[in-house]
Amino acid sequence: MPAEVFDEERRAWIAAHAGIWMFQKRRAELLGKRIRARSRARVGARPDPHDDQVTAPLVFRTSSTTTGALETGVVAAIAAAAPIGWPVGRVFYAVIVGLIPERLQSYPIAALTWAAVLSGAPLPLLYDPTPSLMSTLLVPWLLAQVPATFAAAAAYGVLEGWLAIDGSSDWWPMTPAQRDIDDTLILGPTPVSMPTLLDPSPPTSNRPADAPRVPRRRPAPVKSVRLAIPAAIAAIGTMWFIAAVGGAIMTYPADLLSH
Repeated sequence: MPAEVFDEERRAWIAAHAGIWMFQKRRAELLGKRIRARSRARVGARPDPHDDQVTAPLVFRTSSTTTGALETGVVAAIAAAAPIGWPVGRVFYAVIVGLIPERLQSYPIAALTWAAVLSGAPLPLLYDPTPSLMSTLLVPWLLAQVPATFAAAAAYGVLEGWLAIDGSSDWWPMTPAQRDIDDTLILGPTPVSMPTLLDPSPPTSNRPADAPRVPRRRPAPVKSVRLAIPAAIAAIGTMWFIAAVGGAIMTYPADLLSH
């Protein structure tokens, strides 16, 4: 059963928290378009082309406005800082989503954020710059792609609206196994007669085939502390690491240029 069953809750969360970011509004529009396409496929309704108007991608939008310039600057900074970690994290996100909801109840944002913290913790401790461009800038930049991968995967969990799904702020939200209910433990054994042709057919369940096995709560409870603590640690470590690399570059400009 695919994770598409959560698309409607995710679309509503993204649209409600899009703010000024056009890439989030585009993400909500794409989810809405996918939801409507599935509905039309089930009921056989004719599509309305006006419902599927989607904001153009960032490369086709103008950057002359304040919002466009801000979005372009953010994307350019992330692309320069994590050209490897960003796409790998996006692939990692797709792999994890494939486990929902059969194995995972929701997207493990907290676990991925802590993974970014733990994988990036050794970098500030082991950073010892020497007057060389390789050891001062290139090596730490390459090593930083590892925590950037987990950070990108966690960020996609937030951007894709998984905070609207119960369990997204838990450590590792495994899907609980379905338990068989033994009526004899409560009511005791009872004789059951064999059905005949005159007996009415058993009532069919109204539960849709793509319904999740885990009951959902709306709105989903979000444990903010579990997300804020690793995010704050990651932000502090990132700023310290950037300051250390920047200080090393400012200290040895002549040596760096000579290599």
